[in-house]
Amino acid sequence: MEGIFCWVISVSLILLIHSSNSVEEAVKQSLLNFFQQLNDGKRPTDPNFGWNSTSDPCLSQWSGITCSRQLSVKKVVLEGLGFTGVLDANSICAVPSLIVLSVQNNRIHGEIPTEIVRCKQFTHLYINDNQFSGNLPASLSRLNNLKRLFIENNNFTGELPDLPKISGLISFLAQYNQFSGEIPKFDFTNLVEFNVSFNNFSGPIPDLSGRFGEDSFLGNSRLCGKPLLNACPPSSEPKSGAPPPKSRSKQLERILMYVGYILIALIIILFFVYKIISRKKKVKRSTDVEQKRVNEGKATTSSDSSGYKNGPSRSDYSIPSSNESGMTSASLVVLENPVVKELRFEDLLKAPAELMGRGRHGTLYKVMLEDTVPLAVKRIRDWSISSEDFRKRMENIDRVDHPNVSPVLAFYSSRQEKLVVYEYQQNGSLFKLLHGRNQNIAKDLIGAIDLVLQLALLEAWLHAHRAS
Repeated sequence: MEGIFCWVISVSLILLIHSSNSVEEAVKQSLLNFFQQLNDGKRPTDPNFGWNSTSDPCLSQWSGITCSRQLSVKKVVLEGLGFTGVLDANSICAVPSLIVLSVQNNRIHGEIPTEIVRCKQFTHLYINDNQFSGNLPASLSRLNNLKRLFIENNNFTGELPDLPKISGLISFLAQYNQFSGEIPKFDFTNLVEFNVSFNNFSGPIPDLSGRFGEDSFLGNSRLCGKPLLNACPPSSEPKSGAPPPKSRSKQLERILMYVGYILIALIIILFFVYKIISRKKKVKRSTDVEQKRVNEGKATTSSDSSGYKNGPSRSDYSIPSSNESGMTSASLVVLENPVVKELRFEDLLKAPAELMGRGRHGTLYKVMLEDTVPLAVKRIRDWSISSEDFRKRMENIDRVDHPNVSPVLAFYSSRQEKLVVYEYQQNGSLFKLLHGRNQNIAKDLIGAIDLVLQLALLEAWLHAHRAS
């Protein structure tokens, strides 16, 4: 039993050591890649220097490596070794325990890569006295744990990133570069070291709270304000309690932008209100005119009603006869329908008819026949289609079996004009449904959308029916 227990302990220790070595191997490989890029692809020639694949960074005490008691790499300090390569941020940031990196006083060139943002655990970064160039990446301001940042004596250009976002920064040295633009508003009460002298900064110096003197700003000919001797112009000097000019201009631009959006929204709303009111007025005028005509027709029909009782005659709103409209004598084609089984053309002409509406291509009448349901007769004029084609179309419509398609009861065709007879629909026309006088605009809109959807479904069904 004791032998089995010892065997289990031994295997566990072997697995633990293997797991630990696998982690160190990844860290070691990242360090070696970083060193090779830093040394322009060269490996160290001195075996005592370390930094090779046959030794351990902590146990073999590589030069410049500082480890914790748990054998994790905490610092990499490679200063004054004449390195001429570039900074490989991807490799060095892959060492998760590293908090201090110092490669100052070398000849490292190139730009600081944006991948430096992966080194979020860094507290100290010293890259001063090298040959770095280009702009500092904006991602540098996301190293929230950074305490000290030394970048002086390089060839950096452009404006500084938003470094004041690093709330715990206590040291920032950037003298002897070629930075330009205005100095960001650091929390100078928290800074212990600060120097941006001998650059190309311009504009007023922010409020320093009395922390730093003019030696931190020398060599910037376009800087002004305290602690320098050259005072800022009245328009440039920052006033206490008031935002700087740049901030005020941004606020003004933002206000103007919002005002513009509001004006555009108001114009759109007024346009739609105008269109709705215009449509309501137009519908009202059209309805009033139609109602007036209908009333006049009813009055005429009433005055002539005795003639209708004594014999077949028509009112002023009856369908015009062949003499008035130029219709030639032709037979009315009655389709197979029990509603108008014995309907004749002369019956339509003589029956009282009420004008229901006028369109671009024709007129619609409501015809009242004795002993039958009311009919709707569409009178079409100036339609350049042959009688044979018209007949085929009517027969095709008659074969359509759909709840939203009114069946054709009968039709008449001549060269001048044509008649189509339907069963009268009590709910009114599609125009009145869409342009009625309902004051509930939201309800009207929902109803209109529903009607349009039904029409679209009907159109799709008709196309499918025609294709089949």
